[in-house]
Amino acid sequence: MNDRLPPELLARLAADPEGRVRSWVIQWGRDVPDAVRRMLLTDTDPDSEVREAVAAHPGLTTGLRDLLAEDPDMFVRNATAARTDTPADLRERLVAGLEPDSPVAEWLLSFGRSTRTCPPRAAVLPSLTRQQAEALPARAGL
Repeated sequence: MNDRLPPELLARLAADPEGRVRSWVIQWGRDVPDAVRRMLLTDTDPDSEVREAVAAHPGLTTGLRDLLAEDPDMFVRNATAARTDTPADLRERLVAGLEPDSPVAEWLLSFGRSTRTCPPRAAVLPSLTRQQAEALPARAGL
């Protein structure tokens, strides 16, 4: 974030109707004025992207962390589980309660918890000589 942005502009950005703008202020506005930070970190936002950014913010209070742990959005709960200050029993309950609706969602959730694993590498096909490559269509009946 540009550290030269005046506090009035940060306050306007924090109240922007676009959730991505508010999320950006939360994620990158480490030096926002206290009043703006309090507004962002104490109000529950209707936009799940903003709530997810709030859940990951290092200045989050334990009360709001516990509130976000009950959020209906699985990515907000995942961000809450990924916090280092989340008690182990709460983290385990949150992770156990995440029920992604697809393998892609599970993979995306793993990024927040740093448990992601890349899919296994595909087998490397053996190198073929030109003669072997030219014989393939005939073997396939083409």
